[in-house]
Amino acid sequence: MSEAGVAAARALVDDVNALLDRLTPADWAADSACHGWRVHDVVTHLGFFFNFIADPNLVLPENPSGTSERLNDAAVRERADWSSQQAIGYYREQSVAGLAALEALQGAEMRDVPLTMLDLGTFRMGQLADAVAFDHLVHLSCDLIAPFGPVSPTEVSLSAAIDPAIDWMIAGLPQMNGAAVARALTRPIGLRLTGATERSFVLSRDTDSSSLLVTETDAVPDDLAVTSATDFLRWATTRSAWRSAVTLTGDHPLIAWALDEIDIV
Repeated sequence: MSEAGVAAARALVDDVNALLDRLTPADWAADSACHGWRVHDVVTHLGFFFNFIADPNLVLPENPSGTSERLNDAAVRERADWSSQQAIGYYREQSVAGLAALEALQGAEMRDVPLTMLDLGTFRMGQLADAVAFDHLVHLSCDLIAPFGPVSPTEVSLSAAIDPAIDWMIAGLPQMNGAAVARALTRPIGLRLTGATERSFVLSRDTDSSSLLVTETDAVPDDLAVTSATDFLRWATTRSAWRSAVTLTGDHPLIAWALDEIDIV
């Protein structure tokens, strides 16, 4: 179950609603740090994700690519000419419905039902709460709010959201970038997160399938990458370069090859 993910999603929705109350016309039109999207577009995207979760009959935009990122771009384009009040109304309506759906998906009958999310992989329904926590936290802290985004600083529920967001990233990594990362791993490497949460993982290649294995453990190998959890949100989603945010010990070329292949959505 991801009850922590539901709690994080609720806290982040409150953060977004508080932000919406103070956005100026200039803020709405400003370019966010999410490439190609204005602040307006990020807000409608956040509403669309909830809409996708809450409405099984939602008609999705055409998406010949079959990828989640192009689907999100298409959904943003459909809503690009909305007024700010339409965008606010959409987000608030869909977030209420989406949070109720996330809560229901934690029930015993639904939480372990598999859901394939285009090119992202297959997850348990209960993990959608972690996906929302990840999506909201990254867009708020990395794309909208200064120092990375154009909107003046405000509080974000980092302590509530960071672990569910990391849970989504770790669950997604083997499916989104697993083959490429595994090819780089002639032996296991460690990844240690510090700061907002303290967690450690081992990345290794399965000897039978050559797929990527990610194991949470304090017993990390000497070939180790250490980074803050908040920096991990940025560089693991390719919003920044990992080389300016990660300390390497051990075999630098080995670790660098693996980190270069990480791009979590």
